[in-house]
Amino acid sequence: MALTAKEYALLEYLARNAGRVVGRAEIAEHVWDETFDPFSNLIEVYVNRVRRKIDAESSKPLLHTRRGAGYLFGPLSDADAADAADESALPRQRIKAVSPARKSHA
Repeated sequence: MALTAKEYALLEYLARNAGRVVGRAEIAEHVWDETFDPFSNLIEVYVNRVRRKIDAESSKPLLHTRRGAGYLFGPLSDADAADAADESALPRQRIKAVSPARKSHA
């Protein structure tokens, strides 16, 4: 499988921490340098690239997203798989921006 240097660094870090959830800040600290913009979606882009490559020939995915927590590398146990299914079944709530009240100038 062909990986770029950054994809390899990300996969290596996730593999070294297999079985535990690794957060975005931790990934940014260990895989990217200090000039990394924490508001960019670069981590998500690279996670998705790595996920496509490593899960392409596998019947069970190895790279899992834990919404609000980070990423988990490794096969899921039956309990983890059930939790992941429950989590994905939950409706996502959209937060609506509240505009400030307008003052009447009359």
